[in-house]
Amino acid sequence: MNKAFSCIIVEDESAAAEMARAIITKNFPNISISAIASSLKQAKVAIAKSVPDFVVLDINLEDGDAFELLRHFDSIPFKIIFVTSHDAYAVEAFKFSALDYLLKPYTPQELIHAINKVLSQLGEDRYHLQLDTLLENYDNRNAGKKIILKNLEAVHVVPIADIISVSADNNYSLFNLSDGREIFVSKTLKSFDEKLRPHGFFRIHQSHLINLDSITTVDKKNDKVVFTNGKELPISQEKKKMLLNYLDGLK
Repeated sequence: MNKAFSCIIVEDESAAAEMARAIITKNFPNISISAIASSLKQAKVAIAKSVPDFVVLDINLEDGDAFELLRHFDSIPFKIIFVTSHDAYAVEAFKFSALDYLLKPYTPQELIHAINKVLSQLGEDRYHLQLDTLLENYDNRNAGKKIILKNLEAVHVVPIADIISVSADNNYSLFNLSDGREIFVSKTLKSFDEKLRPHGFFRIHQSHLINLDSITTVDKKNDKVVFTNGKELPISQEKKKMLLNYLDGLK
């Protein structure tokens, strides 16, 4: 017999709430929907009344955003499936905290996949570390952000400013930090390039992504970049020209 779970849907669009309810009812007979709330006020009451295993939570509600709801709790004993349609700040915060979200309009299969994933993670402690990072990044959207780096050994919460470089190692990425630490992550360099490029990072080579704030010298003769910690990385000819043009523009 399947274990029973409970959930709450927080959604102020009636059609979207009904869609989520129908998908859950049809595909998860072992999940009971304790309540459907259309506002932060209703959600607080519903969650306090019957603490669910997880919440399907729309970020943008008429009386505020979902993060206001989460800050209401001293600790969050439930998992969350976030749903958003247009909040660019929230989407970026999710990427750096390594938490998933559904982008409206989502398909039934996307919600089913999200529910299966969240149920498999119910006993994981690291989730709350990721959730704390999400809230901090969202609150400090214009200040220093942090990124979650996960591997088999640990979950690392790293300020972006502390990253000197990220280097490709087959399907892994090696993070070099300002305090001397090195962290291996089982994700490609391309995935981190997309996240970090808008935050002052530059791809100097097919295998190397660097923090522009961490360089001291571009050695044009020897085609390399020197960092504040004394380490060096090679730079390709094409990227060297692009980097020098960028630095010239800072004069």
